[in-house]
Amino acid sequence: MKPNKLIKFLFVISVLVVSISIKKITIGYTFANNELTDQIILNASEEDVFGGYSLFILERKDQFLDEIANRTLLITDLDGNIYFQREISTEGSLATGAVRFYNSTTLIYGDVYGTHLWNLETNSTQFLDVNRHHDFEVNYANNTYFGLSSYKYVNDSIEYSYDIIKEVTANGTEVWSKDLRDFVDLSSWCPYEDGDYYDRDMTHSNTLCYDEREDVIYVNCKNLNTFYKIDHKTGDLIWGVGEYGNFTLFDRNGNPASNLFYHAHSLEIIDNKTFIIFDNDYHNQTDATNLLSRMVEITIDETKMYANITWDWIGGKDYFCIYWRDANRLPNNNRLGTFGTHGHPESDLSARIVEVNTAGDIVWGLTFPKINSETFGIYRSERFRFAPIVSDPVFVDLGPNDGYIEWDVWYNFNSRTRFTGTYYISVDGETVESDSLTFPKFWQSTQIKYFVDISDVEQHEISLVVSDEAGHLSNETVLYSSTGLLSVKPLNNRPLIIGLSVAAGSAVLLSLGVIVWFKYGKEILARMKKILRR
Repeated sequence: MKPNKLIKFLFVISVLVVSISIKKITIGYTFANNELTDQIILNASEEDVFGGYSLFILERKDQFLDEIANRTLLITDLDGNIYFQREISTEGSLATGAVRFYNSTTLIYGDVYGTHLWNLETNSTQFLDVNRHHDFEVNYANNTYFGLSSYKYVNDSIEYSYDIIKEVTANGTEVWSKDLRDFVDLSSWCPYEDGDYYDRDMTHSNTLCYDEREDVIYVNCKNLNTFYKIDHKTGDLIWGVGEYGNFTLFDRNGNPASNLFYHAHSLEIIDNKTFIIFDNDYHNQTDATNLLSRMVEITIDETKMYANITWDWIGGKDYFCIYWRDANRLPNNNRLGTFGTHGHPESDLSARIVEVNTAGDIVWGLTFPKINSETFGIYRSERFRFAPIVSDPVFVDLGPNDGYIEWDVWYNFNSRTRFTGTYYISVDGETVESDSLTFPKFWQSTQIKYFVDISDVEQHEISLVVSDEAGHLSNETVLYSSTGLLSVKPLNNRPLIIGLSVAAGSAVLLSLGVIVWFKYGKEILARMKKILRR
């Protein structure tokens, strides 16, 4: 018997299907009453939306006056309700305001003054003397931080702008650095003559990704149409992918290509051979009028030195972004794209975020219109949960009487390090197994198995609950106090609530109980197999 067919029969009466309906939601300037009020349109289909929350910084700008009214760090659910908000500095570029989760309780975000850790549960903030432009990265093993710093280089009376990757402690003490000029030749200046005021802007790096397993750091150089892999220990360049890299490039159709992306942003690691990046398609050297920004996944072969586009999604000219953008792959293999500029050609809309499935269908969207001269911009956005994620269970049949139930488990968000947690398996309300687990990085899943004897003639309720390092349980809907702060109940002060967290493809956070029926012997099992073959 195929396991998928068996589990469909076993669980069909107990798994709740959850979806969200199409809604129109708006956003005001004061965010009164913790809800969005009259300028955002949010569309959520009944398809395979990855449920959770959105994290982003929203910039409101008066384009007529060329003034930034405010920048607000927001956490919202997919229905537009605001759970957290914080006003941040409007000085400098929004590109300095990247934000993501540092751990399950704390955000890390930047502004023109430095970098900040904001604990959502205690509402406390720690200042880090980590000055950088565009992006930062955490080295959890060393408790240090990577950042990008630009400098001027003069050659034959011509000024060039380059970047250095710097690794510093929380108080700003430098412990490591890598000058990108070491492997970027002056002749690689963009043919469209990108400039930083009066300088030749050579690299314009905008993304850092650190992989602690290999001890390597990836950096995306926008103006070179290339991202690089650097050995953190030695500082040596390992390889590059793109126009100035050393891979043979292939497009989505398998044809040789000179470039895979133009002036891209937001490089993310999916696994050790796959990356996702946002191709802005600005200064396209094949056709400068193309203007088709897209999300792109690239798979590499470090033995053959091949780099192939294996998936992409093109937004159309009304999605085109000269600069701000983001691309992420979600645990259910949907992709989240942020087309974040204040405007797009052939469109009367501001920033927009879309979630698309593997086939390229939009299953959820968040769109910001233009209101007279006021527009909205987003540099980057993240989807996350406040607790670990557990899939629907799958029963694997090993023979006449043996089998096991298996769950996929993910961490709360796309983490760059391995966090630890605890899992609890219960039968009929009694915990029968518990142990620690380690969540993989980059939103990869780990599996938990529970072996059962299917010759048992009893009926049992079997469930899995997973806790993260701070005690957030996978089977709880997130609860907030009247002050808007997250309420957390320590595990040792509460009974364990038995249930199964909502599957990765569902739309909202709910607790699901799963009833597993073992009320059959060999004869009944044989009859079930006949039914399932029909």
